[in-house]
Amino acid sequence: MEALIYGYLRDDLADGQSEELEDAMSSLAREEGLCFAATFHESTGGDGTALAELTRELKRADAHHVVVPSLDHFAGQTIPRDILLAKLAQDAAARIWTIES
Repeated sequence: MEALIYGYLRDDLADGQSEELEDAMSSLAREEGLCFAATFHESTGGDGTALAELTRELKRADAHHVVVPSLDHFAGQTIPRDILLAKLAQDAAARIWTIES
């Protein structure tokens, strides 16, 4: 059984390309032998609601992989990016993947 991977996308940073970015995240998952489950969209300027939902889902599904277009999608939150990444690692043992080269 393939491990699950979830996407996380800040719509305010997607510049109208949410669908293309989601396709790229799904492709990366497939290339890495992971099962792309869903994308959590943060739509309110990085208020953290979708990130909290993602963390809950990672725990519920016992999943440990998250893909983002770039680490910038964790920036601009009320909590600094490095703390968010550490929290995902601590709370859900999550490995972060990016579609950036």
